[in-house]
Amino acid sequence: MKEKYPLNLVFITLISCLLACVGDFVVTFILGYYYEGYNFIEQSQSILGTSGSPVANYMNSWGIIFSFLFAVYAFCLRRTIFKYSKLQFIASCLVALYGFGEGIGSGMFPFEKENNAFTGIGWLHLLFSALGDIGLVLFPILSLQIFKSSEYPRLRKLALFLSISGPILIGCFLMTKFNTLPYRGLWQRLFLLNYYILLMSIAIDMFITQIRLNTVMP
Repeated sequence: MKEKYPLNLVFITLISCLLACVGDFVVTFILGYYYEGYNFIEQSQSILGTSGSPVANYMNSWGIIFSFLFAVYAFCLRRTIFKYSKLQFIASCLVALYGFGEGIGSGMFPFEKENNAFTGIGWLHLLFSALGDIGLVLFPILSLQIFKSSEYPRLRKLALFLSISGPILIGCFLMTKFNTLPYRGLWQRLFLLNYYILLMSIAIDMFITQIRLNTVMP
């Protein structure tokens, strides 16, 4: 039988996840609209935070908020459905790592180039971004061990699907950096959406389950 958790903690889990995942698309699309010449399909989100961007301060501020929201989400997962094992602790840390790498890490070290070569800050941006993406890629793989078919059949199937599709989409995004594929911005948003679906599904599933448990059980 699934355990009951405090509804306020469950609600914070849901809200922090939705704000981070949905907000990542909403904020970058709004900022991209105010960046004259920015192309959502061709250019990555990192361009919005560079020194030449008119919305750089807003983008980098969002990075801090983004990291905070994912840290809250990871903390809440650890206090609820991920509180039972070391593997679940690692999974929570991977969520926080992604938020830190793609949020504060990228915000503090923008995507900078000089003479078509990365600056020191630019390389740090790539490093933190890579660390965040590693956390994102590993999370569904660990989720396969966490979500058992008997208890979480839909989440397990989704984790299995993302364990395969996620690396493929990230591979396509990386290929754009070598001009092997076009549409860098599109591939980036597709692979992010791919993983965000799992993160949001976990939060929504827990919220619905807890509402039912608190309604049915005394």
